[in-house]
Amino acid sequence: MMSFNIRQILGVSVLALLLTGCIDDSAKITDCAPVGDRVPLCGWQSPEDMELLPDGRTLIVSEMEQQHGAIYGRLSLLDSVDSSKVVLNHQRVQGDERWGSADCKVPPTDYLAPHGIHLSKRADDRWQLLVVNHGTREAIEFYEVTQQDGMFDILWRGCAEPPAQTFFNDVVALPEGGLMATHMFPKPEGKVGTLSWAEARALLGFNPGHLLHWDGEVFKRVGDFSGDYPNGLQISPDGDTLFINLWLNSKVIKFDRHEARVIAEADILHPDNTQWSADGKLLVASHDFTLGDIRLCLSDGRKACPGLFRVIELDPETMQTRQLLSQSGAPMGAGTVVQQVDDQLFVGSFLGDRILRIPHPD
Repeated sequence: MMSFNIRQILGVSVLALLLTGCIDDSAKITDCAPVGDRVPLCGWQSPEDMELLPDGRTLIVSEMEQQHGAIYGRLSLLDSVDSSKVVLNHQRVQGDERWGSADCKVPPTDYLAPHGIHLSKRADDRWQLLVVNHGTREAIEFYEVTQQDGMFDILWRGCAEPPAQTFFNDVVALPEGGLMATHMFPKPEGKVGTLSWAEARALLGFNPGHLLHWDGEVFKRVGDFSGDYPNGLQISPDGDTLFINLWLNSKVIKFDRHEARVIAEADILHPDNTQWSADGKLLVASHDFTLGDIRLCLSDGRKACPGLFRVIELDPETMQTRQLLSQSGAPMGAGTVVQQVDDQLFVGSFLGDRILRIPHPD
C-alpha cells in the first residue's frame, strides 16, 4: 500500500488546481522596458543557462525549445557590452576528431533542444562546451569553442547517449575526462496539461532522480544518491566536489564525487542553476513561485514570467548563504541562472523572450 506524506497530498491538490481555474492576465509582462536599474535584453527564447567565454565579455546561451518542440532550440552568443546576439550553427563539423562515444558519428538534427551547458578547458588547452540535448536524441553533445579574429564559434565534436528513459537536466565536465549529469526523471511521454506524467509525478515527490557518470565509454549511476527533481550541477575548481541542486527538496548538496557521499547541504528554496562568482562563491537562482505565477507562466512560455526569484550567494566551504537580491514582475521574473560579468549580473530564464541585466549589489 502506498503511503502519502503531507507534501505529496498538497502537491496533488496543487496539480489539480494547475489543470483547472482561471488565469490572471493582469500580471502578464507585456513590454520590454527597464524598471529602475534592471534592464531586459529582449529577442531571446527561453535562455535557461549560460556560460562566460574566455574573453570575459561574451556569454554563450542555451535557448530551450518552446511549445514542446514546435519551436526548435539553439545556442547563441550574447555580447555583454553592446547586447548584440549571434545565433550559432550547432551542426558545424570540421574534420573527423570526436570527443564523445565511438558510436556517435553525426551531429544533432535541426531539432536541437538544449538545456544545461558547461564550459571547461581540456587537457590540450582547447575549450569544450557540453550541452544537454532533448531534441531528436537525448544526449550530451560535445562542442569545441573556437575563436578567430575575435569571433567565437562552435564545432561539433561528438555526443554521449545515455540509457533509455534518461532525462538530463545539467552536466559538468571532469578534469580527467568524462562527465557527470543530473537525471531528473524518466523521459517524458504522456502529458498532464502542459506537464508530462513523469514530470508531474516528479514534482509530487513520487519520481526521484539521481546522478550519472560517463567515463568515456558507458553511463553508470553514481552510488545510491537520489533526490527529488535534481536540477543544476556545478563542480569545484579542483574537480573533487559537486554541488547538486535538488529543486523539490529545496537543498543544495555538497557531494564528494570520488567517494560518492554527501559532505554537507544548504537550505535554499527551489534552487535551479548555479554559477561561480568572481570571488569564488556560488550564485544560485532560487524560485519562490505562487500558484498564480505557475498557471500564468505555463499558459504561454514565450512570454516573460513574473514569478519571484532570488539570487543567493553560497560559500562553498562553509555552505553559509546570503541573499544578494530578489526580483518579481516586470521586467522579468523566474530567473534560472545568474552569471556575473564584471559588476553586472546576467539572468536567464526557462521561459520567455529575455535576459535580465542587473548591477551587482555589492
